[in-house]
Amino acid sequence: METKWLHKTSKKKCILFFNGWSCDEKPLQHLTSKEYDVLSCYDYRDILLPKEINRLFENYEKVYLISWSLGVYVANLLLKARKGLFADVIAINGTLHPIDNLKGIPPAVFQGTIDGLNSKNLEKFWMRMCGGKSAFTHFKSNIPNREFDDQLLELKELKKLIQNHFIDWNIYNKALMGKQDLIFSAASQKLAWEESIEIVEREYPHYCFDKWNSWDEIIEGLSCGKSKY
Repeated sequence: METKWLHKTSKKKCILFFNGWSCDEKPLQHLTSKEYDVLSCYDYRDILLPKEINRLFENYEKVYLISWSLGVYVANLLLKARKGLFADVIAINGTLHPIDNLKGIPPAVFQGTIDGLNSKNLEKFWMRMCGGKSAFTHFKSNIPNREFDDQLLELKELKKLIQNHFIDWNIYNKALMGKQDLIFSAASQKLAWEESIEIVEREYPHYCFDKWNSWDEIIEGLSCGKSKY
């Protein structure tokens, strides 16, 4: 697992962000931050939790966890023992059962993505992730700077991880569900979360970070007790 500070200016509050598959900090670099330092985790070819994460709770008054896509599963798997240490824990367009016919991506679709993945199909996946060509223009100008072979291996390792770990716990307080999500369907997300936590529904595609200008907006809109959006 890799980490990258997106913002680090000795703030009192910090956001720990678990990114989605195939991504890095590039698609997030337009997001500013006034009140938060932001540490991003990505590249789940291995899931060794960086020691840097433990130090967050020593160095900040409040730490918020935001996870997106397959990062929702990875963060839930790794941070169970630290749930009570976060000021809030938010899932965006992902579930705790990411390879599942009802609550995630159907197994045949997930395997088909692996089997057919090449550079051209990865770009097609990103276009679906963004909800179409127009939104993909923003993402493409901030495309992840990663090697294709690493991205393919990451997806294969995630499949093994998910299939070999049974999850019966939930660290999240709230889930943002994109009603236009073409990766994790709205129906799957709703079924996955509706009996456990509050769901915030928005007309967003899977990649929705272009809907915000700052990390502050995300926290203000989605954190517990807030209802700006």
